[in-house]
Amino acid sequence: MPNPFRATKNLFKSKPTMSTSSSSTPAPTTEPTADQSTDAQPGPAEGPKYDASKPLDILFLQDATGSQGPYISSARSAIQSICTKISESASLSQGAIRFGLIAFRDHPPQDTSFVTKNFGFTSDVGTMITNLASLVASGGGDGPEASTAALADALNMEWEEDAVKIVVLITDAAPHGIGEPGDGFPNGSPDQNDPLEIARQMAERGITLYVVACEPSLSRYLNAVDFYKALCQITSGRMVPLLNAAQLGDFIVGSAVETVETEKLINEYQSTILEDVYGQGKPVEEVIQQMQQKMAERKTEIKTFNVENPYEQSRESESNVNVWAQAKSLGNAKGKTQAIQTPRLKKAFQSSGGSYGSYGAPPPAPVMARPGASARPMQQMRQSVSSFGKSWFNGSRTPSSAPAPPAPAAYGAPVDYAAAPSYASAPQAQQVSLMSQQVDQSQTNRIVMQSLMRNAKVGPGGVLTPTGEYSGAKGVQMPQVKSEVSDAMDTGA
Repeated sequence: MPNPFRATKNLFKSKPTMSTSSSSTPAPTTEPTADQSTDAQPGPAEGPKYDASKPLDILFLQDATGSQGPYISSARSAIQSICTKISESASLSQGAIRFGLIAFRDHPPQDTSFVTKNFGFTSDVGTMITNLASLVASGGGDGPEASTAALADALNMEWEEDAVKIVVLITDAAPHGIGEPGDGFPNGSPDQNDPLEIARQMAERGITLYVVACEPSLSRYLNAVDFYKALCQITSGRMVPLLNAAQLGDFIVGSAVETVETEKLINEYQSTILEDVYGQGKPVEEVIQQMQQKMAERKTEIKTFNVENPYEQSRESESNVNVWAQAKSLGNAKGKTQAIQTPRLKKAFQSSGGSYGSYGAPPPAPVMARPGASARPMQQMRQSVSSFGKSWFNGSRTPSSAPAPPAPAAYGAPVDYAAAPSYASAPQAQQVSLMSQQVDQSQTNRIVMQSLMRNAKVGPGGVLTPTGEYSGAKGVQMPQVKSEVSDAMDTGA
């Protein structure tokens, strides 16, 4: 049995969970295939070579509240295809891939069913299908959910030490404690865990965080989009907005394959990066530019996951991302972010049948229903019904998309339940692709920053204190970078 990758410092506090044991029987292997390019080079001729047999641990943190039924069903129906496509695209045997699952809802009294339900890791696809089939989307309480509790559980999973480690958080809700109106736990997760510190420890341990933002619901929160971008930025991961539940499998495959491809380059260049920054004291920005120049000269290509960006970009949003990413704790960031006064989603991705309501700072008054209409609990505002079907990921294409489920009205703002938007006219379909292309600046940033963070104590404000071979060397400051969702996903902007 491989040595588990355990959390040994700042172990996060336990919380009410329901654990379910799972099998670890390997799945049958298939002959891997890999795309080849005649003029592209995978890396330098010198130095250590990437071991293609390096395993992959991919952990799903699945919101299991009332609005998530389509996403749970989509993951269950696509899991076999996900395993096969990751295996073929990343040149991995299927037995080298372990899937993990942690479901989460909310803390009592907001939800009394469970906070997190940890199914562990398994390499058996059938077991993963069974685990997903056991989840029923229901409950939820005050809008924000227990995603911080799920992240804490993820950090303490028994990761394989030498595996490529990926966490995929799938949610349409904010975490507690980031300033959302009506939050039942406004001071943060009641287990006292802070998601910013969890993300920093993930970065130290080589765990890359992806957040699949289920839209249009997530952008209805005041701060959730910017906050999740910041969490991903800390780990050099990505936040990917998803408008059609049927495409969830594509998003998981693309995220995993690009991470495995990036890991190959980290393995090739890490020793050089560490010596340049920690050994020779070169500025991080200079090393990033040198690495980018080297990648360009070698025409280095990796399989890259491109997602059309449905968000409007703004300076306020970028500022908020950096405020969260640089903050020591949630409390330190409160009051420092700026309100976004305009809709988050571009008009092309909004339904033509109705307005998404006010995006201004909500009044302190409770949510009100139209006179004569009955008010509904906050969690019901997030429940929706969406049709979905199979979606196969065959490179660049415009997917056939069902209309996105209706978004709830802005939290804290008046709601007219009798005037629900019509979806007779569907929003624009979101384009996605997975293709080999030359390494871009955001990917080079990721290669350099992950190399440095895995060999350092990652502190608040992006301060890296070298550990291991370079322990005692001068610490460095992580440069503030444009959020990954802006850099890597503006293919359709």
